[in-house]
Amino acid sequence: MLSGCLTNKTKAFNANYMASNLYTLATARGANKDKLLHGTGIFTDDFTNNRLLSAKQLLILIQNAQHLCTGNDLAFQFGHSLVNTIDIQQPDLVAALKSASNFVGCMRVLSIINAQIFPFMSAHTFKDREHVYIVLQDSIGLRKNQRFMIEASCTALVAISKICVGRRLKFSFLFPFLRPKHIYEYEENLGSRLTFCHPMLSIKIPISELEIPCPDRHLGLNRYALKTVINKRFYKFSLMDKIRSQLRSKPNLSLPEIATLNGLSPASLKRALKVHHISFQQLVDELCCQEALYYLHIQKLKNEQSASHMRFNDVNNFRRAVKRCTGLTPSELRQA
Repeated sequence: MLSGCLTNKTKAFNANYMASNLYTLATARGANKDKLLHGTGIFTDDFTNNRLLSAKQLLILIQNAQHLCTGNDLAFQFGHSLVNTIDIQQPDLVAALKSASNFVGCMRVLSIINAQIFPFMSAHTFKDREHVYIVLQDSIGLRKNQRFMIEASCTALVAISKICVGRRLKFSFLFPFLRPKHIYEYEENLGSRLTFCHPMLSIKIPISELEIPCPDRHLGLNRYALKTVINKRFYKFSLMDKIRSQLRSKPNLSLPEIATLNGLSPASLKRALKVHHISFQQLVDELCCQEALYYLHIQKLKNEQSASHMRFNDVNNFRRAVKRCTGLTPSELRQA
C-alpha cells in the first residue's frame, strides 16, 4: 500500500496556514467570502481550529481565488505570505534553514519537508561545473492551477534565500510559457533574469551562489532542528514524486513492477494516477524529456554521451525515446 505517500485526497494540511493565507489575501482584494469557499468543503471556523485539509480542497480554493480576484499579483503575494508565516507553523524548519552552512544545505532541508509545506510542486536538480538547474515538477495534479503555483513557488524560493543567506541569490528563471503582459510582477518578485518560451521549466543558479555561507550557520543547531523536522514529518513523497523517484532509480521498471513495489495491483495504480490527471507513461516520458532537454539542449552533448547518461545501451532506442517524449530528434534538440 502507499503508506506514507501523499495523494491529492490526503487531509494533511492545517487550514490555518495555506488556506488561511490565501483566504486573507483574496478577501482583502474584494473576493466574496461565500463564493471563495464555495465547493471547497472549507469553513471559516476551520482557520482557527486546526482542521486538516487536502490538496484537492486547496486547489479548489486557489481556483476560486483566481476567478474572484482582480490584478495579477495574487500568486506572488501568496508565495510571500507562505514564507512570512512559516515561522509560526514550522519554527524548527526555519531554524534548520537559517542554521544551514549555505544554500545547498537549505535546499536539502526544503527537499526533506517539501511534501508537508508545499505539496503542489517538487524539484529535481541537474548539475554541471558552473550551475545547478532546479527543474520544477507538478506533484499533485495541478492542471489549470499550474501557472499560479509556478509563480508562487518561485517567489517563495527567492524569499527563502533572503532568510537563509541575507540577500536575493542570482536565480535565473526559465519558463515554458510566453512572456506575460504583467511582466512587472515577475521582475518585482523574481528579478530580471527571466527567460520565456524555454522548453524546460527550471531555475538556474551559479554554484558559487549556492556556496555563499549563511550568516547564522550552526552545525549543531542545524542537526538538531533538522532531526526535529524529520521526526514531525508524516509524508516523504507525493504519489507522483514517489513513482518518479523509483523510475529514476530504475528507469526500465514497468507499470506492473512499480505497482508491486508499492503493494498495489496495476489497475489500482492506474486509478490512483488517474485521480492526479496523469498516467504512468506520461511520468516515464516526462523524466525522459527532462534528461533529454538537459543533456542535449542545455549541455549539447553528443548522442553517445547523452544515451549513456540516460542509461540507454542502444543509441537507436535512445533516438526513438527522445523523439517520442520531446517531439524532436537529438540533433534538433541540440540546435533548438
